[in-house]
Amino acid sequence: MFASRKKQDGFEWHKYIRTTIKLRRDARRQKVEDARRAAAQQMNAAGSALAQGSRAAGAAAAQGARAGVGAAGLLAQQTGSMLSALATILAQKIAVASRPLIAILAQPNIGGPLALAAGIALGAAIGRGRGIGMDGEALATLAIGIGLLIAVLPMISQATGIGMPRIPGVTGGRVLLTVAAAVLAGGLAWMTRGGLHSPISLANMPLIGGGTPLRGRAEAVGGDLLRVGGRVVRLAGIEAPEPEQRCGRSGARQWRCSAAAEAALARLVHGRTVSCSPSGTDNAGRPLAYCSSGHTDVNAEMVRKGYVFAADGLFARYASAEQEARSAKAGVWSGDVQRPADFRARLWDEAKRHAPDGCPIKGQVAGGARVYVLPWSPEYGRARVQKARGERWFCSEEDAVAAGFRPADERG
Repeated sequence: MFASRKKQDGFEWHKYIRTTIKLRRDARRQKVEDARRAAAQQMNAAGSALAQGSRAAGAAAAQGARAGVGAAGLLAQQTGSMLSALATILAQKIAVASRPLIAILAQPNIGGPLALAAGIALGAAIGRGRGIGMDGEALATLAIGIGLLIAVLPMISQATGIGMPRIPGVTGGRVLLTVAAAVLAGGLAWMTRGGLHSPISLANMPLIGGGTPLRGRAEAVGGDLLRVGGRVVRLAGIEAPEPEQRCGRSGARQWRCSAAAEAALARLVHGRTVSCSPSGTDNAGRPLAYCSSGHTDVNAEMVRKGYVFAADGLFARYASAEQEARSAKAGVWSGDVQRPADFRARLWDEAKRHAPDGCPIKGQVAGGARVYVLPWSPEYGRARVQKARGERWFCSEEDAVAAGFRPADERG
């Protein structure tokens, strides 16, 4: 009975479950497949749109680039035309403005001395270049010589009949004076960059500010100072170490190279008659002079023995003598040494930082004497400026001299 009931009333659940699971699995697979196809179709559509957009952007960019190049070319052409027109106008103005000066320079009494100065400058540059190499001083001197030479070309043109260079398309347009001015300005700017400490100024150039020759028994009053016939002169073309300078190797025994230079100069001129040819003045207004004792060039001998330095500058003539001393390690060149101009510049800058209004020269009044003391003088640290006594600060030696003060190192 039980078997018959089971057969009639029984339900095949396992077949139902398997069928249901299979149907559901098939449905899920169909959904995944449909989603894949939809995604693929969307990607294809996006790719087509992107390709069309890229082609359109590329065409637009190419068209814009062609238009930009054309505009840039037109702008460059217009700018070039404007600059050319401005250059032509400027050249015409220069030509008109330079004619009076060219006429002046063409005169032998004006162009002649300038031509001589050009030759001296070029010779000095070549000599320095051969002696110690084409350093900044040599190049600046060469630039000045070339500038002067260009400036006297009007005279040379008139004397020889050779025509002056002209700018194409500009009637009478001459640019030599402009070039000469630029070259001269560059050379002189480099030479005078040191201001107070520069070894060159218009006042101490040869051919400018010369004086009556001096002759007599000489006395050394410094490493580069002589008293000749009661007048103190500074030896031209050289620089003595400052009184507070020391020479010698660092860490070893050093000596007062200024005292050594003064002693050497005293031995060189002792008991002898000295002849001096003034050539301008120094910053203190003292004559600069080239002195000789018999056949001995006193200035050159001091450099050659290594007691002093060859001064830099436009007409420096002792560069080869200094090179000789360097090679022999004579005097100051036997150890570590600092050029006096560098030594002074360092002390000047230090004193300037602490001086009122940046004017570091001390004007002193004592016993009726009015002297000024420089930052590198031995007395500088002890000197006190008392305005109640008429003492004051100066910004330059020229200002001190103009106020009636004299250098403290001029001994009585």
